[in-house]
Amino acid sequence: MSAKRNLLDAAFLQTLEAIDLYVHQPENGQGSGLRRSRAYGSSTEFADYRDYAPGDDLRRIDWNLAGRFDRYYIRRFHDEKQGRHCIYIDQSASMGMDEAKATAALQLAAALGYLAVSNMDAVSFRLLRGDRCAELCGWVAGRERFYAAVRQMEALDFGGDTDLGAALRDDRHPGYDDGMSFILSDFLTDSDWKGAADALLARRRECALVQVLSPEEAEPSLSGPCRIIDAERGGAALSMDVDRSARRAYREAVRWFQEEIRRFCVSRGMALLTMRSDEPVGDALLKRGFAEGLIR
Repeated sequence: MSAKRNLLDAAFLQTLEAIDLYVHQPENGQGSGLRRSRAYGSSTEFADYRDYAPGDDLRRIDWNLAGRFDRYYIRRFHDEKQGRHCIYIDQSASMGMDEAKATAALQLAAALGYLAVSNMDAVSFRLLRGDRCAELCGWVAGRERFYAAVRQMEALDFGGDTDLGAALRDDRHPGYDDGMSFILSDFLTDSDWKGAADALLARRRECALVQVLSPEEAEPSLSGPCRIIDAERGGAALSMDVDRSARRAYREAVRWFQEEIRRFCVSRGMALLTMRSDEPVGDALLKRGFAEGLIR
């Protein structure tokens, strides 16, 4: 069942106004924007010089250099393109088992989307469910369309199993060399999401993983006889006695699991943002986002 949420408030939006997504590599996006492109264009930011060729615009000749070297040089300037960013949201039951976790994940997605549109980029929110990928509402550019998209996100529901790798590969228009791809999940899956992330990287997309865990997933407080239910796979249950050694083993497994994700990101030059659903989204984004080179 979907829940009505309030994902962004005025105070948080004001905080986001002062930061930007840190796109590390030049882009070959579409339309005009604020992102530096690999191509040369007509922005006001100087790039370099080249020799004059017949037919060049005479207004671009640097006459000071012409006087010094008795040769004509043309000034070249960076082109500025609109980045096109994709935010993939895992809609599995494990992401919605705890409403605080679902809300935190959607708040992060909305915040990243706001950083995109407030800097003249376009963003697409893409929903991963089962083995399918579906766009929430098409490309979003401008704040009016962004707020309309957020209203749709506030009513999203979570359920079932998501094959993260297959769903990411189902995206028919992942882009090429024109923006960032964010994969937002708890990554509590045995599907091949790493291979899917590599496929995005092969398309010259800049990628980042955003992991959200509930407090119970990060460090459970269970004790004694328990019945653990798999919400994503038909409600299969496992009965076990949780004692101190079991909790210690679980904590070690979580540390190993997160270290494995971090090693993968480091090996690929990807940013990794992790947070617990009981911490403010602003703290996670502003503190660890800067440290990970995700925002600036």
